Amino acid sequence: MSPRRGGTTFVASDHDLRPGRPHAAAPDREARVTHRERVWAALRGEPVDRAPVSFWGHFYHRESSARDLVDATVEHQREYGWDWVKLNPRKHYHVEPWGVTYRYSGRAAEKPVLESWPVHQPGDWAAVTERPADRGALAEQLEAVALMRRELPEDVPLIETVFTPLAVLGEMVEEPGELRLHMKTQPHGVRGALEAVTATYERFVKLVLAAGADGIYLATTDWASRNLMGPEDYREWARPFDLRILAAAAGAPFNVLHVCKRRNLLFELADYPVSAFSWDATDPTNPTLADGLSRLPGAVMGGISQDEALREAAPDRSLAEFQRGMQQTGGRRWLVGPGCSIPPAVPAANLKALSAAVASVRAGDGGTTGS
Repeated sequence: MSPRRGGTTFVASDHDLRPGRPHAAAPDREARVTHRERVWAALRGEPVDRAPVSFWGHFYHRESSARDLVDATVEHQREYGWDWVKLNPRKHYHVEPWGVTYRYSGRAAEKPVLESWPVHQPGDWAAVTERPADRGALAEQLEAVALMRRELPEDVPLIETVFTPLAVLGEMVEEPGELRLHMKTQPHGVRGALEAVTATYERFVKLVLAAGADGIYLATTDWASRNLMGPEDYREWARPFDLRILAAAAGAPFNVLHVCKRRNLLFELADYPVSAFSWDATDPTNPTLADGLSRLPGAVMGGISQDEALREAAPDRSLAEFQRGMQQTGGRRWLVGPGCSIPPAVPAANLKALSAAVASVRAGDGGTTGS
């Protein structure tokens, strides 16, 4: 099945690709298949030589500048040969325009610590106004996208991480529960802040695509989960703003919706106009890859548990998850990846074993190893 845009069938074509990009047609098995051809074919549900694969995570000691982030990301892609790159910036870049700050230790595996945030009481939402999309941390990300596009191989698709407006607001308070309370006690202030953040990121997304990204990876963080918000509240407080961000990215061939956390609202968001849906399909409270293929219009992305299997000393469990994914999907409409960002502690040997396993299995063979 082809990915959809705005309720209609979307098929990547020459017109969806900038000059010099490979055609999106199904690969010729006698010729070398490029990363881009493989990804495009998977997104369109067409035959592929193998499932495309990519993993991403934070480089906590190398994410405080565009140059450091790009160097770390390019090295990661070259080491493992990933088929696409999700640029994975520091998790708080998107709230820095509103004064959020974190403290870094300088150690590779240590998360930064929250230092300051702008909303301490309900009335503070009035100060959350629209910000320039080409200044400060956002300008740094635009620089990173442009650098990545120049330094990655031309046939490797690039997508930029963007967060839903409600997810951005969720980082402006100390705890998510405060925002939930303010939705009840200060609804006009929260809506005004959502409007300001959405307007900022509508412009930012357009600049991201102009800088060379093939699409965006729109992440919901905590908010599209029944642990924090039910479907009706999500429709009221998040959906209209999410769709405005995706409308700003319309026309890009590789937009992804990432529905985070357990007990997710994946199927409530199934009509979002994206080419692929990403979620933690190994969590027992979430839909499986097979469930996703049966109910989602686009491709499915994920299948490997980032916090459990990948962190084990040996790759056996991750490889078993890959085989299970092959059984559920046959390698069609599936982009192999983690359920979310992988921790720095993941052994490199596990990633190498997974990369080799994916390369050795022909799509459509249900897990048969190729010669």
